[in-house]
Amino acid sequence: MRLTRTFIAKSLDNISLSNPIRYERYYINDKLRIQKKDNYYEKEILDRQNVLLEKSVITEEEFLKLKSTAYSKIVRDSYLYLKNNNISIKKYYGDYEGLNRVEVKLSSKEEMDLYSKEEWMGEEITYSPLAFDKDLSKLNREEFLKELKKYL
Repeated sequence: MRLTRTFIAKSLDNISLSNPIRYERYYINDKLRIQKKDNYYEKEILDRQNVLLEKSVITEEEFLKLKSTAYSKIVRDSYLYLKNNNISIKKYYGDYEGLNRVEVKLSSKEEMDLYSKEEWMGEEITYSPLAFDKDLSKLNREEFLKELKKYL
């Protein structure tokens, strides 16, 4: 079970953040995604609940070959919230521009239920298609904007 709650951040201004790491993700199918993370290439195997089962480093050549078969591309910068390293923020570009997703990783179901968001966090999106890249990757730009509008 994923112990994560997700929220919208309308703006990243005045939030203490780390330097960003650029992710370029490609979804090949529901169980396989590849990504370029800075200058590293990785292949990830996911289960039905979008939990990472296996991660391996791949060559640029393998990355480019698999990339050509992808059904979706997601480009985002990932930041850590410097006041709490259990919180990360993803800022999206391209088809998903406008989404700043806040992810809060918690250690138990009880902690998840009791969590009170930071005052700068907006609406909760934990149970929406915006909560995880795998679900986001299945939305076209029009569907994405319609979903995003519900929370802004």
